[in-house]
Amino acid sequence: MKAEKNRKIGLIIMLLSFFIWIVDRFSNMISTSLGKMICGESYMKAVDGTVGDCSCGFNMDMYLTAVLLIWMLFGVVLYLFSKKK
Repeated sequence: MKAEKNRKIGLIIMLLSFFIWIVDRFSNMISTSLGKMICGESYMKAVDGTVGDCSCGFNMDMYLTAVLLIWMLFGVVLYLFSKKK
């Protein structure tokens, strides 16, 4: 029973992380909102006169993708290695 529950949880984690990633790829809303929430007032402010990779929030898109990839891999491992009895 526990193995079946782990398989379902793994599948839900995989699908949810993929869905969040797809929505963010097409709309960029999630990473922008996350960047504004984490960085606050300094989100995308110019550093030394230019907005670049030094500004807070510039790489938030990549951070979100990395977290979702790790989350998806966790779901895959949970799904594949939960044994059915």
